[in-house]
Formats: sequence, C-alpha cells, structure tokens
Amino acid sequence: MKTLRSMLVVLVLIATGVGIALTAGAQQDKKPKQVLWEYRDGANLTVSQLNTLGADGWELVIATQYDKNLYYILKRPKP
Repeated sequence: MKTLRSMLVVLVLIATGVGIALTAGAQQDKKPKQVLWEYRDGANLTVSQLNTLGADGWELVIATQYDKNLYYILKRPKP
C-alpha cells in the first residue's frame, strides 16, 4: 500500500513538472508586441511647450546645444 501511494505521489510530481515545463515553453514562444515610434524634432522650445508635448504623450529622447540653439528630439508610440 505504501508503495502504491509512493508511486502515485511520484506520478503526480512528474505530471506537475511536465505541466509546468509545457506552460513555460508556451510562454517563451510568445513574442512581445513591437512598439512603433513616431519622432519629432524642435529647436529652442520653452518649458511650457515641452510640458504641452509631454501631456500629448511625447517623451524627450535627447537635447543638445549647437551654437546658441537647443535642439530636441522627442518620441511617442504610434497610435
């Protein structure tokens, strides 16, 4: 009786392990959704203008200075 019970426990553990392995394999096959971006540039934007762009979903990627001008590149996910 103990042998039968032990065999049943082992079979349940093996079945559980196989189920977990199959579930993990199925999750690895799913590719994350690719995000497509749109970009925008600007020069000498004020803080107020940058805040308005941020409220519209734009994210500042880089700001750089050339001569006396500040140039900006912004991005946001395409709708």
